[in-house]
Amino acid sequence: MKKLLILGGGSSQLSAVRRAKELGCYTIVADYLAQPPAAALADRHVRVSTFDVPGCLAVAQETGADGVLTLGTDQPLYTAAVISETLGLPFPLTAAAAQNATDKQRMKAVFQAAGLPNTRHAFLQRGQGPEVLAGLKPPLVLKPVDSQGQRGIFKLDSAEAAVARLEETLAFSRRDTALVEEYYPNEEITVNGWVAEGRLQILAVTDRLSLASPNALGVCYGHRYPSKHLALYEQIRDLSQDITAAFSVREGPAYYQLLYGAKGLLVNEIAFRLGGAYEDVIIPRISGFSTVDGVLAQALGQKPDLSPLAGYDASQGDYAGLVQLMFCSSGRIGAITPLPRLLALPGVLAAGYNYRVGDLIPETLNATARFGYCVMLGRADQRQALNRAFWQAFQVRDEAGQELAQEYFI
Repeated sequence: MKKLLILGGGSSQLSAVRRAKELGCYTIVADYLAQPPAAALADRHVRVSTFDVPGCLAVAQETGADGVLTLGTDQPLYTAAVISETLGLPFPLTAAAAQNATDKQRMKAVFQAAGLPNTRHAFLQRGQGPEVLAGLKPPLVLKPVDSQGQRGIFKLDSAEAAVARLEETLAFSRRDTALVEEYYPNEEITVNGWVAEGRLQILAVTDRLSLASPNALGVCYGHRYPSKHLALYEQIRDLSQDITAAFSVREGPAYYQLLYGAKGLLVNEIAFRLGGAYEDVIIPRISGFSTVDGVLAQALGQKPDLSPLAGYDASQGDYAGLVQLMFCSSGRIGAITPLPRLLALPGVLAAGYNYRVGDLIPETLNATARFGYCVMLGRADQRQALNRAFWQAFQVRDEAGQELAQEYFI
């Protein structure tokens, strides 16, 4: 029986655990939480942070893991790559390549060296003053170089404000340096793809929709398939291939965030993983290719079966895919729409909650406050009906009966 170490136990890892067990693998989940969702399905749960490289390496050695993987999260990619490189396990990324894709300072250096269009930026170290940001035009975006989930990100109106809030950002980092970018008004486009022999096969181009709140900059509330910007498909395809070449990735999943605005397409961030908004649910339905099977095959040292992608074109297709990510006002939960009711709605492929009755919902400051998700798929002309049916069914009320769910239509 092959043993697989899965880094992370959140809801985005559930499909990997389920499928690995269907394939007869022994599954070990590494997650710092006491009861992460995926732990209930796995054969074993080890309570260790996926950011703890030596700790996760020790787990891999102690359990005799034959492979290591992660889905939908950025930072554990580096941990997985180091483990694989150290123990000689199969993995599509070297430790150096994974670090380029998870450390924004190194990521930006690759962008610059390859001439990839991206935002004007600088790096601010602890102890430095606003003069190091003199070349940037406000408003500015301050963010950690090595975090995820939109933690520690702020939109600010001056270099002085960036310096003043630096410690808040570094609280979500293991570094003493943060990234500061010029804010670029934009609509965000995501590219999900699979790299084979250095060539990127685009699987889906989507619109990533974010909350408008300045206190939750970049926090995504939904993905819309396909993107309304498919008229730009050739530009998106060519830029995405340039990104793939710049990072010298030869095999495996790819996820690129692009910004479209007055200056055209810019690269925001990249990752060599599956997307974290349940793309593993929709992409197999629209392309015929199981991205989870592909990741598992690589972790087991096998070649993924890419034959379903023969002739597939992500710029075509009469479908409407929606991934609704739910957020709520802060409050203690008194009642929630039963999950089976959502799952019974027309077009719903999957749904789940991160909170239960009695839990206290915090203020939405980053993606960790996400209440849950619902994945829907139908014909292109059914988009509004699917979304409307969801919001008619979904409710979260506090103990006084007041509605907490915040409506964000996709």
